[in-house]
Amino acid sequence: MGSHPIADAKQIALDIVSSGTKIPYFPQTVEDNMTFQFHNIIPGLILEKGSARLNLNDPQVVKGLEDLRGKLVLKKINIEPGGLPLEKRYLKGLYALEEVLKETEADLWGVKGEITGPLTEAYSVEVLPGRKKAVLDEELFKLVLGVTAEVAYWLSKELQKLSRKFLGKKAETILFLDEPLLPLCLRDSAEPEAKIRAIDSVLCRIQCKKGIHICDNPLTVIDDVLKLNIDYFSFDARRYPATLEKTDSETLEKYLRRGKGFAFGLTPNTPEELFGEENIYSIQRGIKDPSDFIPKVGDITSRMEHIVSPLESKIDVISLLNHSLITPQCGFRNFNIPNPSMGEQIVKRLLEIQEKAAEEVREKYKIGF
Repeated sequence: MGSHPIADAKQIALDIVSSGTKIPYFPQTVEDNMTFQFHNIIPGLILEKGSARLNLNDPQVVKGLEDLRGKLVLKKINIEPGGLPLEKRYLKGLYALEEVLKETEADLWGVKGEITGPLTEAYSVEVLPGRKKAVLDEELFKLVLGVTAEVAYWLSKELQKLSRKFLGKKAETILFLDEPLLPLCLRDSAEPEAKIRAIDSVLCRIQCKKGIHICDNPLTVIDDVLKLNIDYFSFDARRYPATLEKTDSETLEKYLRRGKGFAFGLTPNTPEELFGEENIYSIQRGIKDPSDFIPKVGDITSRMEHIVSPLESKIDVISLLNHSLITPQCGFRNFNIPNPSMGEQIVKRLLEIQEKAAEEVREKYKIGF
């Protein structure tokens, strides 16, 4: 969700804050790997050619996993303090955002961040021997759940400290579970309802507002996810604009009555989405100008209006929008066309347009934050 196409975390944080966005996020750089970044404290978890693997043939790894299980039990029964902190080198974006907030006096409403969700994490880790997915091993899945819960607890507290330090006690703090593989995990699971419920063990440890981000096929999971203890359901509203219209109306109404909202992914996040695949070659060759494809503010606000218009007779649209956000479809990691540096400049421009679109929506529907 928060990835960018360059490796300079400080530059990314500057771009995010200076874009005018009211709730900046701590970013991931192009060098960060979402499977490893938030779960590297699992003994024996390694990255090989971009894939996360866990070798249970190694006795030291097995012993380390047993020790970690014991530690998680002690935390669960409050004998050990809650939280599992990550090393600073794995969260360069968080500390870069803190540095930028020190240096600027931007008018902000809060901060947000993300952590890889337990289902996507467990589905992505390959266990050796046998090369099966960790999500299929009950004990390993429980371990991933426990680690995610404790890291999320620690990270949410760190985000709260950051927002209160620079923005005051009333500042908004949001932590999203990034679950792009959730629909796939549930499709392949013999007990999909149990897997959904397992996410609650992570959500209940988050100490600030919380959300879940889904990339593809949100309609396959939204009815179940809206019943979880979340404040935001984040999805690609650009590719799946009819998601709320097709959601079970009773489930949607109950969710909104609880004062919850959505993160509408309306800002294009890839070169293919922004330029169109047919124009990529011409842009790389300098034949076409990337700036000609930057959307107008009205393009995004119009998409937002088309989403909520069919809902006006069913729900309180003003309440919906008052508790919601406009965001990118997903992360910007692959925005490396014409090149990563120029891609980052385009990303900053897209974030500026996104914030102006949010302002237009607030004005049109006369809503406040």
